Amino acid sequence: MDNENATNAPKSDARRNLALAAAGLVACGAGAGGGYLWLTRGERAASNAGEAAKLLTANFTTLDDKPAPISTWRGKTLLINFWATWCGPCREEMPDFVKAQTAYESKGLQIIGLAIDRREPVVRFARELGINYPILMADVAWLEAVKTMGNPQGVLPFSLVFSPKSELMLTRVGKVKYDEITTIMS
Repeated sequence: MDNENATNAPKSDARRNLALAAAGLVACGAGAGGGYLWLTRGERAASNAGEAAKLLTANFTTLDDKPAPISTWRGKTLLINFWATWCGPCREEMPDFVKAQTAYESKGLQIIGLAIDRREPVVRFARELGINYPILMADVAWLEAVKTMGNPQGVLPFSLVFSPKSELMLTRVGKVKYDEITTIMS
């Protein structure tokens, strides 16, 4: 009996390992598919552009606590970016925003950063990076609001691009790259 159990043990282990590997592959496939759908969904215009347009009438405050309504920049191509200092992808995309603001400001681009964070780290980070576009403070409640604007998970970074006529051109869950801004401004 001991010999029989000893010979069946490797077969049983092999089957179990094969079953676990198969389950792992299925899980990876499902995760990859879900991740793809999640990321690409953010590339399409929000299904409810009216909800996104409400952002254009919203009021925020500057880093020195002065009122700053988004309507201040009406008539420009607006790239509005929700971000936080603790968000790695947010920090990675910001040098491209600085570069794009310099390159396309004369063509009517206005990038606006909406920080969902504490004021002190935002001020420090903006200074360190030399951010050349407005950084405004946004309440954490905006993470709920963006769920109706094309970001169903309410994650950061999240960006919206509006034309000078206030038409929603792009929503993006995840980083926006410099080349994409170039395409928008061309």
